Amino acid sequence: MADQSGLREFVAVVEHGSFTAAADVLNVSTSFVSREVKRLEGRLNVRLLHRTTRTSTLTDIGREYYARGLEIRNMMDALEADLADMQDQVKGPIRVTAPGLYADRYVAPALAEFAAKYPEATIDLDTRMSVVDIISEGFDLAIRMSALEDSSLIARKIAPRRLMVCGSPGYLIRHGKPEVPDDHRSHNCLCFPDMAWRFNLENDIRVVKVDGTWHSNDGRALVAAAERGLGLIRITDYYIASQIKSGELEPVLEDYEVPDAATWIVYPAREHLPTRVRFLIDFLAERLKQSEHLIDHVDKRSS
Repeated sequence: MADQSGLREFVAVVEHGSFTAAADVLNVSTSFVSREVKRLEGRLNVRLLHRTTRTSTLTDIGREYYARGLEIRNMMDALEADLADMQDQVKGPIRVTAPGLYADRYVAPALAEFAAKYPEATIDLDTRMSVVDIISEGFDLAIRMSALEDSSLIARKIAPRRLMVCGSPGYLIRHGKPEVPDDHRSHNCLCFPDMAWRFNLENDIRVVKVDGTWHSNDGRALVAAAERGLGLIRITDYYIASQIKSGELEPVLEDYEVPDAATWIVYPAREHLPTRVRFLIDFLAERLKQSEHLIDHVDKRSS
């Protein structure tokens, strides 16, 4: 078998842009990384990197070697992770995708806690707001806010959540509180682009197209507009838990909230789920169901 020493260090230098950054990631000294890459070049009898005092750039041969070396490095990582699974160890890379603010506030701290508990696991968190194809993009699991549609995936419900319509007290005094969903027509609705609002009318889900003077694909922007009295928003509870508690925003149309809103862990269907992924799914399910954003719902019709 060919000598692979220096390959991991070389790939890390290219991935992270410098010998110092590679050393930090590999938890070794910069001199060790430099020495290993030089030995690799000497063994191959080629120059892989053009070095200056500040940067390192790939030679033509180095670019080709990096592409193939990256494949080998990834195969080695996968092999080590598979061996760890055979020994029921939490070790190896785990790729997670979760949306924006929820990832920042709840998923990232939970992942950091998991990484501290299992230091041989390597966490990669993607926080795009869009729904990611986790199979084609190579993710191990996703946190999602909508029900599962892809039958090739498995969904595990973490906890219920609320999709709430609310406005500032000042706005509601000026324009009145909506009593039924159709009242939205007389209100300025602050909304995501091309987003309809769903309401529950006696267990029949009704979809209502809304519009207004403020649109954004960022829930934080919608909350900011609602706090300043521009109109009504319909948004998930973790965005507005503190504002509801402080009285900056006031919920309306509570009796018409949809009953099926929830947060889910979604992952590919596999005969043998890797130990590291299985442990993380259980860990996140326990931590995220305890998130402080959950707001109790009081059904006024039963009181």
